[in-house]
This record gives sequence, C-alpha cells and structure tokens, in this order.
Amino acid sequence: MFTVDPSPGRGEKLDWRARAACRDVDPERFFPTATAGAALAAEERRALSVCAECPVLDACRIWAVAEQPHGVAGGLTEDERRRARRATPRSRRVERCRAVVPAPSPRTDRAPVIAAGCAALTAGADRGDVARTLGVTRRTVDRWAAALVVTAGGGR
Repeated sequence: MFTVDPSPGRGEKLDWRARAACRDVDPERFFPTATAGAALAAEERRALSVCAECPVLDACRIWAVAEQPHGVAGGLTEDERRRARRATPRSRRVERCRAVVPAPSPRTDRAPVIAAGCAALTAGADRGDVARTLGVTRRTVDRWAAALVVTAGGGR
C-alpha cells in the first residue's frame, strides 16, 4: 500500500447540497407521477415534508428557481417556481444562483494525484487499491494505466 497527500482541495468547505435533507431520500419522491388533482397534491405534500426540515432550504430554493424546471425542489412545486421565475428577472436569478452554487474549480490540483497514481501503477499496485486510496474511479485509473502502456510501448 502507498500513501499520498492529495493536495489542499480535499478539506475544503462542503457544498450546501451535501447537507441537504433530501440527500438520502429516494429521488423519485420529488418527481410526482400524478398529473392533477388530489393525487398530485398528495405526492407534492409528501415531497415538501422533506423540504420543510431541510437546513439548506434557502440555498436550495435559490438554485431551484434559477435552474430546476421539474418536480419539487427548494420547498416549491413546479408551478410555484414558475411563478417565482416570472416575478424575478433572469439576470437577477442567475446572479443569486452563482452566489450559492460554486463554480467548478479548475482541476489544476489533480497533478499530484495523477503523478502518485501513475507511480503506484508503475510499481505494480492493484488498480482498485489505487482508485480507493486516491479517491478516483476505477475507470480513471484504467485510463492512467492505458496512457502508461502507450507511453512505454510507443504506440498501440
């Protein structure tokens, strides 16, 4: 087994979605199958009951109004979000959403992880162990291994 310090990106503040009450709930609950009437209202109430206890409801609501067209999200139904979108100009919605949802960070911090993975593969480490240790998928490790073979073999 080998050890690696994967870089400063690992201990950063968690995204608000990681603290959401719906994180461990079946996603199907938030997309009602009924089209109208009492059945639809009952399915929406069931989903909204999860949202009612959510610690990040405000952040989710901002995101949902700006980005989520279907289902129950942010403690609002599709119709409620549609009305909220009409009441708020698009430029303000996008601004508010950007403040809540962090932009993807450039993956420049992955260089030490890739280097450690390639070194471990070259040393003969098991691909599954490499993936688990470095926090990447097995597919990623397979791509690294294929790149090493191409580089070492000089072709196919």
